[in-house]
Formats: sequence, structure tokens, C-alpha cells
Amino acid sequence: MQEHPDAEFDLEDEELDTFVPVTINERFAIEMREKGINAQAIPTGTLELEREEYYNNDYGNSPRLITNKGCVKIENSEVELVQLIQLN
Repeated sequence: MQEHPDAEFDLEDEELDTFVPVTINERFAIEMREKGINAQAIPTGTLELEREEYYNNDYGNSPRLITNKGCVKIENSEVELVQLIQLN
């Protein structure tokens, strides 16, 4: 019986890659902080604003649904809150 070539591989000797899932609004806040803007992601679905239905009638008569992707709070700025939405 031939031994598998990876038989000597020891998990303790190797660093394993870890993946930490990040929401779109968290990623947006991270990128803003990297550019020097004091921004913080707000957990999705915690604001009343996020529970509203969105329609876009700019093109045609049928409403288009919009999906909420979360909000980002900005400190020391004229803009206090940014809501990220996706056109479906």
C-alpha cells in the first residue's frame, strides 16, 4: 500500500486562512475610514428608515423594487447618514 504524499502534513505547523464575512455597509464604512472619514456601519434593519418601501418610477410606469443594503453613520460631517440601496 502506497502512502499518500500529504500524509506528513501537520496542521499545527501551518497557518490556516480564515474568512470573516463583511456586509456591504461594513465594507463601505471601512473604506471611508481608510480615507480619513469617521464612519461607522449601523446593523442592517435597525433603523425605521430601512423599513420603508422604495419605488423608482423614473423609467416607465411600473414601480421598481429597491433592496436595502444597510446604513453608514458619518461623524463630523454635513451628511449624517448614508443608506446603501440596490435596484432590483
